[in-house]
Amino acid sequence: MTDRAERVARNEATSREINEGLEQAHEGAPSDRFLRMVCECGLATCDRMIAITPPEYERVRSDPRWFAVVRDHVVPDAEVVIEEHERFVVVVKREGTPAEVAEQEDPRSQPG
Repeated sequence: MTDRAERVARNEATSREINEGLEQAHEGAPSDRFLRMVCECGLATCDRMIAITPPEYERVRSDPRWFAVVRDHVVPDAEVVIEEHERFVVVVKREGTPAEVAEQEDPRSQPG
């Protein structure tokens, strides 16, 4: 894995861990209520937030290779847009290293 790919993967894993905590903190919130979650892109300087409902987030989290990102934060060499929403887009990691890292770093598949 290249240094850049490793940095991107690490940034995405951190964003996803933060969002998992945010979702848990709002457990039981109405399903139509927007949660403010961090953009799950791999850009080191990203500080953007997205508005997403709990069901929307659960749909994104249904596959460890899917991430919710701000539209202009898509990294085309590592991911493909699979859904477009008014507030965010859903990307899937490309096969190979990007997908493998996403699956390995998924907090929902970690022991403990």
